[in-house]
Amino acid sequence: MKLTIVKSDITNPYQNLALEEHLTMNAAEGEILLYLWQNAHTIVIGRNQNPWRECDVESIKRDGVYLSRRLSGGGAVYHDMGNLNFTFIARDDLFDVERQTDVILLACRLMGINAIKTGRNDLTVDEKKFSGHAYFSSMGYNYHHGTIMMDVNAEDLSKYLNVPDSKLKSKGVASVRSRVTNLKDHISDERLANASTAVQIEAMKNMLVVAAEKVYAAEAMEIAKPETPKELIDKYTSEEWRLGTKIPFEKNIIHRFDWGEVEVQLAMKGEYIQEVKIYSDALETEVFAAVEELLRGRKYDAAEIAALKPEKGTSATANEILKYIASEI
Repeated sequence: MKLTIVKSDITNPYQNLALEEHLTMNAAEGEILLYLWQNAHTIVIGRNQNPWRECDVESIKRDGVYLSRRLSGGGAVYHDMGNLNFTFIARDDLFDVERQTDVILLACRLMGINAIKTGRNDLTVDEKKFSGHAYFSSMGYNYHHGTIMMDVNAEDLSKYLNVPDSKLKSKGVASVRSRVTNLKDHISDERLANASTAVQIEAMKNMLVVAAEKVYAAEAMEIAKPETPKELIDKYTSEEWRLGTKIPFEKNIIHRFDWGEVEVQLAMKGEYIQEVKIYSDALETEVFAAVEELLRGRKYDAAEIAALKPEKGTSATANEILKYIASEI
């Protein structure tokens, strides 16, 4: 097994996300790649999210903050230079989320931080989140990425994100700021705790490499950042990718399931569904397009929609969405 490290010195999210996709879709068999990167003043939304609902888009534009969209599912996050991003990249033979998470937890322990895994995709200290994770898989190529909040600006974190009340209530917390923490406040080494944010982040990078070598019992080799194809950078920069396409909807259905929130927008022509757009912060990514395709051209009728059958291999999520839409008619 080969353990490879790639570190980006770029802080532009469109370039960093493009490089992430490039590295992922060119991953070699028998290799684990750890990609470490930072974005300056950036909101990153999940693959299927509605930016106008999740973020204060006007404030983002006014303040010169980047608004970007990633390939993975999940919710919106804020990045600045007090945050370190990691991405584990591997083909199916070596992709192991539990093992990859162990690398992050061990790196924290090596810095004297008692971090634990909470739920499916959060890491916490003292019951407060410092790291959220999301995942992407396609044709045997996979990534697992997330944030490590070292010294993120809490004011900006809450300023640009619109976290729905239903999501906060489901987690039993009062606000987005109350449920997160920076690792700088939990470092036990006094000398490192009093160091600059840049020094702390560099220390975390080093600990991640050490931890990866221990977890995978392999010597890490750092390689130069490869050149990213221009077409990928153009994709992540484009408004079509970042903002998506609005439809002139007449019906809007919103519901929070156990696995995430779904917003269904329906454009009608008489009693038939002419166009449909589904947004979600769920970790799944492909199911929503499948449900959209099922609904287009269908009669807006509870019995007809409830009777729709997703293709074999589609997750149970599709059935849950269809049944809920039918119940709202």
